[in-house]
Amino acid sequence: GAAQDDADDADDADNAGGRNNNQSNHGNSRNELKQNQTLPLPTATNPSIAKTILGGLAKHSTDLWLLYIRKQTRDSIRTAAAETKIPVPPPGYVPGAMTQTSVIHSQYEESLRLAYRERREKMREKVTRAYEVALEHGAGFAMNNHLIWKRYANFVKSWTGTAGGVGDITAESVNYAAIIASDPDLPSNPPPLPPFDPTFEHTSAQKQLNQLRFIYQRGVTHPMTGLDQFWQEYEAFERAHSESLASVLIAEWLPKYQHARSVYLERNRVWTIHELRGGRLAVPPVGCETGVGG
Repeated sequence: GAAQDDADDADDADNAGGRNNNQSNHGNSRNELKQNQTLPLPTATNPSIAKTILGGLAKHSTDLWLLYIRKQTRDSIRTAAAETKIPVPPPGYVPGAMTQTSVIHSQYEESLRLAYRERREKMREKVTRAYEVALEHGAGFAMNNHLIWKRYANFVKSWTGTAGGVGDITAESVNYAAIIASDPDLPSNPPPLPPFDPTFEHTSAQKQLNQLRFIYQRGVTHPMTGLDQFWQEYEAFERAHSESLASVLIAEWLPKYQHARSVYLERNRVWTIHELRGGRLAVPPVGCETGVGG
């Protein structure tokens, strides 16, 4: 009897030790999971970490990706404003003057150009990365994917002109002055806007050209709503820069666009987005036998 009691006690101790080890392992796993989920998406260097970071995220939801891009846009504005301060204008400086009468004022304008140049570069880089992350993780071929592609193109189009390269996920270009004025971290009197910077505008135009071509050439290969219009925009874009190069590139990408178009039309024969009710549970089709057995 005593031997049996000792054996039972030993089994209980082993079971308790096993439970403690399991609890410890589960605790470590939960802590590791929480740490991985706090990592930003660009740090996902392998599939397992990427799967952990994206755990619970509906990667097929275009609306969620648009919210992600909107947040990254706002964060980039605040981060750029915090990292790159606008210099204080010297006494007597007149914003918007064609020529500055003082060497100090001319030097200040150059420092002002440099500060805004750094801000715009940082914001463009982070927002562009947000769009690329969305496309890499399924937004490029999800339902309503045309919203991502078109707004990405509109964002890059805003790099030159009055928009200042900040952009937003809306179709309209965003006024740079309005964003600076609405920054909650700025004082009541916002700093002066930058003078015209022809060197930076030229550099931006070159980057814009390459990035837009990169977006269009990928977008036209995806079945989506408004694909014909997207292809026409790409054709007009290429012809506006070089007719000879456009003829070569259009001939190269035309078969890929036509294949994506045929896939889109074939899908529409089966179902259309207007016939789906995403907020309801699936039910058997009309006329389908719902009984069990044959």
